[in-house]
Amino acid sequence: MKLHEPPIHDAHWEGYELAADTTHRYLWIWMGSNIRLIALPHGEDGYYEHGWCYPRDPELVAGHVAAWDPDTQDEPAGWHKRPTHPIRRAPQRDADPECNRPRCVHGCYLAEGCRTINCRDELEYGRRAQDET
Repeated sequence: MKLHEPPIHDAHWEGYELAADTTHRYLWIWMGSNIRLIALPHGEDGYYEHGWCYPRDPELVAGHVAAWDPDTQDEPAGWHKRPTHPIRRAPQRDADPECNRPRCVHGCYLAEGCRTINCRDELEYGRRAQDET
């Protein structure tokens, strides 16, 4: 993935392109009280395939994108909401199984618990684990 320093302004999306790889451009855009990181397929300006919501801190989002390897990691770290489905799957995800464990809708790894009280994904994960014992 090629990181852009500084990020490139995108007038169409009114946001900033942080990076690009062989399949997508990664931009952040303002979304109310959040920032949304979006994955746009090359040549597409009408829709994005994947999105992740972060606190309103552009430097935080840029740091998570810089630390992310989209070839081996399904999703970047640090987000608190995934508004798109299906979940992104890295093409070489078997190379980094630690980063590709199941997550809840709030971005937490299910095996570690969720920071959100009564997270439906965490509750379901707990029920399934209990049923297996």
